[in-house]
Amino acid sequence: MRRRVDWLPLLAGLPGCAVLLGLFLLPVGFLIARSVTDPKLGLSNYHTIITSPAYGHAAWTTLWLSGAAVLGCVLLGTPVAYALVRAGDHPVMRVVMAVLILSFLTSSLVRAYAWFLMLGTQGPVVAVTNALGLGKPQLLFNSFAVIVGMVHYLLPIYTLMLYGSLRSIRYELVTAAEGLGAKHAYALRTVFLPLARPGLVNGGSLVFVIALGFFVTPALLGGAQQTMLSQLIAQAVQQFGDFGAAAATGFLLLVASLALLAAVRRVLLPKSARYG
Repeated sequence: MRRRVDWLPLLAGLPGCAVLLGLFLLPVGFLIARSVTDPKLGLSNYHTIITSPAYGHAAWTTLWLSGAAVLGCVLLGTPVAYALVRAGDHPVMRVVMAVLILSFLTSSLVRAYAWFLMLGTQGPVVAVTNALGLGKPQLLFNSFAVIVGMVHYLLPIYTLMLYGSLRSIRYELVTAAEGLGAKHAYALRTVFLPLARPGLVNGGSLVFVIALGFFVTPALLGGAQQTMLSQLIAQAVQQFGDFGAAAATGFLLLVASLALLAAVRRVLLPKSARYG
């Protein structure tokens, strides 16, 4: 017996899908066209980018700073998301949830300036280290400052996304494993963690993609060694008017991002969860 297809949901979602595809495909198509036609037809922009030491260094910096920010979010945000799920309606968890949600009302520029003041030579962090006899370390214009600023911005996004994923996991499975003789840590590692892995990967993938496009935070908190690809794109347009090189850089960054995400999902996720 043939299965009846309900066309109403498909038709209802068709306009939204068309808009989303248009907002993605049209800009990307324009980006590709601009990258091979400006200033002349050919692949000269891609050749310049691939062979340029400056672009190579910026690409490596972008990848490793984004990866470090994701790692920081995983280490800090995963226990918070787990506590939110397990604590339920506890008053403290209400405050934590409110702080996470209200953090979206602060722009990345304001957050970056806040860390600029806190980590500066006259800021409170340096004052504390000096009072403890540790001297006045240089906390600004380095990778440490950039990673701190990126984690500060990305942590609420990762935590809330993981929280939504962990809520769907039935904790009774862990309790059942403990009832069969497993220790709590072993039950979490062998039962809860595999079920939480799709949420961890999806949350990490989302913040990684966002981190790749960071501009304000590395520009304000980092130095010349922390220049990311987004800064080179802005520099190519604003200072040199080289729209072709900027378009080629943006397209290569898009391709690299999609390739890395596909590889990570293929390695870390079971086949049944890759498209969930």
